[in-house]
Amino acid sequence: MVAALLLESSLPDCKAGVIFFNNVGALAMCGHGAMGVVEALRHMGRIEPGDCQLETPAGVVGLNLAETGEISLQNVASHRSSADCTVTLADGNSVTGDIAWGGNWFFITETPGIEVDSKHVSALAEAASRIRDALDGAGIRGSNGERIDHIELHQSLPAGQGQGTRSFVLCPGREWDRSPCGTGTSATMACEYQKGTLKEGDLWHQIGVLGTRFVGSFVVADQGIVPTIRGQASLCGEGTLYFPPDDPFRHGIDL
Repeated sequence: MVAALLLESSLPDCKAGVIFFNNVGALAMCGHGAMGVVEALRHMGRIEPGDCQLETPAGVVGLNLAETGEISLQNVASHRSSADCTVTLADGNSVTGDIAWGGNWFFITETPGIEVDSKHVSALAEAASRIRDALDGAGIRGSNGERIDHIELHQSLPAGQGQGTRSFVLCPGREWDRSPCGTGTSATMACEYQKGTLKEGDLWHQIGVLGTRFVGSFVVADQGIVPTIRGQASLCGEGTLYFPPDDPFRHGIDL
């Protein structure tokens, strides 16, 4: 789960600025979070079906809200920065995967014999955590020295379910993504494009650990691809937070 802090955008053609964050800090981008923001803006009466843009720390993203409720996200340009990167785990075993940017930094590899299913979330999270620890220990980083804080484990789809993958994504703070992960889908398509297994205009199906699905496509850009992800968001609650000046714990409790 990811929270979104709405701000006034510094750009006149953006409907809002937004900072995404989870239990440990801010995120550069969040695909399912951006879809949730659009649904929230619709509920608040700030947008109608059609196109809009949001300013995020990763860059400007474009969104389209259809009359049916489907939301399309045109994400920031995505690319693979390293292919077949091998890292040695604490137990001496090695894992090979790709490093890619899709609005966040990802290490993408096949699941280590664990079915990508909600019944195996704890085992998947532990396996992904070991990979992230090994990347940190080896000093393996993104293109400009950024920490690779998202680990994505893939399992092939059965025949007849479309070109794509079932995926488990571990986010910073050992939180696992309840959605198929929009930035992870973007990073994955960038890798598949670089491998030659996915071309411009092809549809990519990314199914999350809960069985939900994003459908992605892309156009080729100078530094990789510009992905578009289609999904849907549902409003599930509304609340009000109060920060009275006489509450000594209004900004939380630091233990």
